[in-house]
Parts: sequence; structure tokens; C-alpha cells
Amino acid sequence: MTYPSCRHAKQSRKQKTRRLTSGAGAILGAFFAHGVHAADQWAISANDGHTTTNAAGKMVTAATIVPDSLSLIRFERGVPMLGKTLVLPVSVEGPPTTAWIAPASNWAIVTAGSHAGAHAGDPVIEDNVVSVVAIDHAVPHLVQTVHAGSGASQVSVSPDQKWVLVGNRKSGTVSVFAVANRQLHPVQTLNMGADSNPASVLLLSDGQNAVVVLRGPHQLALLHKVGEGFEVEEQRRDLGHAPNTMDITRSGLIAVGDQDAAHPAVHLVRLENGTLSLLGTIPVASGPEPLRFSPDGRYLAVGAVNNSNRDASRHGTLTLYRVNGSSLTPVASENVGRWPQGIMFSPDGRTLLVQNTTDKTMTVLKWDGIRLHPTGTLAMTSGPAAAATSW
Repeated sequence: MTYPSCRHAKQSRKQKTRRLTSGAGAILGAFFAHGVHAADQWAISANDGHTTTNAAGKMVTAATIVPDSLSLIRFERGVPMLGKTLVLPVSVEGPPTTAWIAPASNWAIVTAGSHAGAHAGDPVIEDNVVSVVAIDHAVPHLVQTVHAGSGASQVSVSPDQKWVLVGNRKSGTVSVFAVANRQLHPVQTLNMGADSNPASVLLLSDGQNAVVVLRGPHQLALLHKVGEGFEVEEQRRDLGHAPNTMDITRSGLIAVGDQDAAHPAVHLVRLENGTLSLLGTIPVASGPEPLRFSPDGRYLAVGAVNNSNRDASRHGTLTLYRVNGSSLTPVASENVGRWPQGIMFSPDGRTLLVQNTTDKTMTVLKWDGIRLHPTGTLAMTSGPAAAATSW
């Protein structure tokens, strides 16, 4: 099944509205009263149109290049609907967390850590672009372009939306921006060390601390807000062998995917009394780059690339884990497409979208509390590479 665009959905809704009885209206009212977000709540997909991989798994310039883009997505009764798309720089390099959208769905930020080389098969060229997007009446507009460091990766925004951090994988830095009227203003560049590869960065809910994944030395670093900027704490937490993607629940539980080929895992971490504490390490399937908590924090979805980015005969998988304090219990698993990247949960947590970069699709999975049910795909014009939701 291929899912419709919002335009077609609107036409369908108009036809159905004419047939609604008062009883059906009451049912819809009850539906929205039980926590389902309204139509103005958006998710975003950042899509890379210039990157592919060669036989060795290295990222190179695609033979056919299409524009990178940002697409709006919303869920109507659990069904994903593709909205407007905006052309802007995007890169699949790094974790699939290079996009952010405000809780009010009125603005977004996307980073791009690479662009196309001169010829097909050439290595992609490192970049540092940060795009700021306004979303007005369900239409995205590019309003600002600024620059972070080389290999710009995960973007994180403070709860009060006054600070933005960007991890820069190639330059070994974290860029700090102040926000005024939804415009970014560079304030600092924090040096995390040579070859540190700060792939992921997350501002915590207190707005005063941030955690940085340093893939190079296999560590977590802590940043602390001081005055009109941040400073790097001396303490480091050794963590696995190839930590990469990071996500966090509202209660502060942090999950870090470890892409070590011999021992792929998810590490659960929490900041306690100013110290990063490792709560547990759970073995998972190969290539856990996609990773996302459900909106209520009860589940963690972990994708497995499974070498599908280099071997066309393979596919990715997604496993759903129940979060049990400091441990994870697998409860369901399902196949997805090739080179899975970002994951989105619907607001009610009952629908999942998994980006398949090679296939230029998103797999739609329904969660009934027992099993994951594949119900179709959402077709994209370029490879979906990063995802963010406003809830």
C-alpha cells in the first residue's frame, strides 16, 4: 500500500464531511480528546538526493542526483500523510538526527554535513550547512542559512528555544548558537579534541547540561551552561566501541546506539548528581544506527542496517523494546527496507515510520501492543536520511 499526499487526503475529507452524522462527530471528538494531536502537528523528514554507497560501504556521489529536501509529514488517525517539500541541503552522513522541529511545529532546523562531489562515484565533500526553516500554514520556507563545523551532524535545541548545539564530526567541535526571533547567532565553538568525532549532542531538559557522543575515543562528554555559553566538563564516560546515535526520554533516560561490528549494543545512561552513569548495556542486531524512544518513553525502537547500505540483497530490520528501568526487553521485530535511518512514532505511539534511504521510501508499521504489522510504504523523491517530530 502506498500512502497518499495531504492534498488527496483533504479532498477525501471534504467528501466524508458531507456524510458525517452527529454520532460520527461525537466519535471523532472522543478520538481527539484521547491525546491524538491535531492536524497542525508536524514531523519532518530530511532527504539526501546526492549520496549512495560503493561496494565497500563508503559514501560516494550518486550517479543520478536529485535535490536534497525537507518534507513535512503528519499523522491522521495513525495514517502518515506527506505534506509540502522544501529544497535545502541535507546529508545522510552521521546519525539520523540532523533535523529538529519545534513543539509548536512553526520552525525547524536541518544540518548538512556533506554535498555531492564533481562526478558520480567521487567521495562526497564535507560541509557545514545549517538551515533554519519557518513553517507557516503547513508550508515550509527557508529563512536563514548559517555555518557550523565540518561534518555538521546532530542538532539539539534547548527547551526554551534560546540555544542550539550542533555536533561537528569532522572538525571535532560543537557549535553553539544563540536564538533570537528564530534566527541563529554563532556564540562559541567548543573543541572536543582531535579525532573526537562528536557525532551526537543532546541538550537535557534542564537546559543547563548537554551530552555529547564522542565516537573517536568511544566516550560521552558533558557540557554545562555557564553565563552566555557552555563549557566542556573534564569528566568523560567511556562507552562501548563505536557509540553513535543518541535519544532521550522526557524523564532523562538516554539511549546510545553502539555500532561496533563485533558487539552491537544499546547503552542506557542517565545524568545523576552531575555524573553520567551507565545503567546497562543491551546486545542488539548489527548496525543500530536508527534509534528512537516512543513519545511516552515506554518503548525504544532500534533499527538494524544489517549491511543493507552496501548489499542490495539484504534489508534492514526494526525491533521494538519495552523499557524496564535500566534494561530493555524485545517485544516485536519486523523487516524494513534498505539502509534504514530515522524513525518516527505517531503521537499515540501506535504507528511507526522507518526511513529507507536506498529505497527512497518509509516503511509504515502498526503496533497493536503485541506485534508490528507492516501496512505499506510512503514513497519519497530522494533518500530519507533524518527524522524529527514535534511531539
